[in-house]
Amino acid sequence: MSGETSITTLNPVNQTYIFAHPNPGCLRIAGPDQRAFIQRQTTNDVDLLKPNRAVLTVLTSPAARILDVFYLIDTPGKPGAGPDEPGCIEALSLPGRAGITARYLKGRIFFMDKVTLEDASHEYQQLDLFGPGADSLLERLEIPVPPQVDEVVVANVSGASLRILGLNPQVGLGYRLVVPSDQYDTTLAAMAALGAQAIEPEDYEILRIEAGLPIAGRELTEDYTPLEVGLTGAISDRKGCYTGQEVIARQVTYDKVTRRLAGLRLEAGVRPGESVQAEGRAVGVITSAAISPRHGPVALAVLKRPHHEPGASVTVGDGVSAQVSSLPF
Repeated sequence: MSGETSITTLNPVNQTYIFAHPNPGCLRIAGPDQRAFIQRQTTNDVDLLKPNRAVLTVLTSPAARILDVFYLIDTPGKPGAGPDEPGCIEALSLPGRAGITARYLKGRIFFMDKVTLEDASHEYQQLDLFGPGADSLLERLEIPVPPQVDEVVVANVSGASLRILGLNPQVGLGYRLVVPSDQYDTTLAAMAALGAQAIEPEDYEILRIEAGLPIAGRELTEDYTPLEVGLTGAISDRKGCYTGQEVIARQVTYDKVTRRLAGLRLEAGVRPGESVQAEGRAVGVITSAAISPRHGPVALAVLKRPHHEPGASVTVGDGVSAQVSSLPF
């Protein structure tokens, strides 16, 4: 991506940043039973889905471990479809996970299910727009009221039709732009012309960690349940049965969430995978780490309670001292 900037030069006052997710995923679920099928696979209530409202939900294993995280978007029909063609659900999945998840879900379609599922990842690119100037940029795109959390609006940018989603702060920064692949370059150029700065993946990583956001391959893995990494906004306590529900219900009802995602302020840099100790025993593991220009060495870790509480003192690896911090930093 040309014209990228470094985090050391970012303007914290009024700048707008844009980040292109590598290997973005999108699954298309269609057919009369599309909602019922996704309803029994994931943690949130699909009945909340509306044309202008997305639903954040988690695909979990029978043990309630994270397999994928979706943003479900109600779509009138496939791109280019006629007005009478039935609509579908498009599920924005974690980067790099769409193919694996598509194969898994196809294996869970019963012979009676009237549903089809395809990997549509190649049709879209996904950009995150954020920063203090993001709302002002959206106003210049003739979106006077930026989308609220989980709200979806449609916009035309230099002839490119795209969807803009207000991201839940538990999983993202600012807004997600879902852009047809053949309009990606046009959209990116238009955003740059309006003042948005493209940032490098390593700089986005620092900002993500500062914000306390979990990500695929680090916190959003089969090692953890949604509640352990803070995805409370992706879980419904009112819907019917879904895979992993019994485990999540026990975690909530009987206070069985025994470890939590937490921030660490450190005396020196550490690496993901290093052990976190307290009182002479292991209490967790580093999941993400960075050297922040604003905060110094910081990390995310999943820690056993009560060691996840802000202010707790822990050590990492061979003896790096750290203090637990609330999130965001």
